Amino acid sequence: MNALWAVECWRGVAALLVVWTHWATTLGWQGGIASFAFTGVDIFFVISGFVFAPQLLGVRPVHVPAYALRRAMRIYPAYLAALCLYAFLAWHGGRPLLYLPEHVLMAHVQSREMAFYYSAPFWSLPSEVQFYVLVPLVAALSHALGQRIWPWLLACAVVLRLVLLAPADGATQNLAYLLLHHLPGLLVEFLLGVWAWQRQDQPWGAQRRWRWTACGVAGWLASAWLYVQLERLPGGSGWFNGQLALVAAASFACVLAATAHCPKPRGWLGTAGQWAGRLSYGLYLLHPAWTWLPEWATVRYGAWAALGAGCLALFASALALHLLVEEPARRWGRGMAGRWERGAATSQ
Repeated sequence: MNALWAVECWRGVAALLVVWTHWATTLGWQGGIASFAFTGVDIFFVISGFVFAPQLLGVRPVHVPAYALRRAMRIYPAYLAALCLYAFLAWHGGRPLLYLPEHVLMAHVQSREMAFYYSAPFWSLPSEVQFYVLVPLVAALSHALGQRIWPWLLACAVVLRLVLLAPADGATQNLAYLLLHHLPGLLVEFLLGVWAWQRQDQPWGAQRRWRWTACGVAGWLASAWLYVQLERLPGGSGWFNGQLALVAAASFACVLAATAHCPKPRGWLGTAGQWAGRLSYGLYLLHPAWTWLPEWATVRYGAWAALGAGCLALFASALALHLLVEEPARRWGRGMAGRWERGAATSQ
């Protein structure tokens, strides 16, 4: 699947937002609307829904074995390499290697401690995998019932999220709270990506693109501002603060629909955007391992020098992960999956 250049750029933006979430405090730049950067994870979910919309809507057929192999090779080898790194760091730091089987099986979002034990960004990956499992099932449903089911499916996802909110208890981490961090609570973000895909093929004039983009950016900024104000209230964080991430996801879906077919510019800007997408998974996986570097460098050389050193090390490690693990596994998976699909087509 050849990703659109703009989609690759947005992957890079999402990854950098997540990096900022975990590095800002270390650099002494926390606070303000930058604290809303954690919604980079929600942007990833919207992009996933956008990318798989053709299969979900029944526009593109799904050969399940080939699809499963592509997905496994896309997400698991790089994740396993990162997990080995964090397990080594935990062992080197004298921490017990708890929850390793759960992490190897991507079944580690059973408690907050388990999800964050090795690396905070790992919590989102089981939801991504759950979405991958859902794709062939929904594709079959779309094939049988047509695209008229989609407004109902999106409405059901919103209702399910709202139903889970009332009984969810972060203190006890009850079942409703955990389901909010799995696909039952996050499905609406993925479906917003499908909604964006349905609209990106409509006739777009320049003015309409700018209006949708401006409205989406304004929606994200307004959500960030409101999030900051709510955080300042007595009691701090509450369930309503977290739900602003859904507003941010809807705002980004507007931006994605408007910008998806922006042409790749010539020169370094086009290349940088393309590589931002290629390295986004590595940046997402590896940035907690480098938190010590900006922390150490901030004390000695200042925040800007620390940011530069941290980014240099992070991008180098993400590039190594991409070239040595992620891309070879992805290429092998695509080749093998293609042979399976051609064999299935020949036998029909």
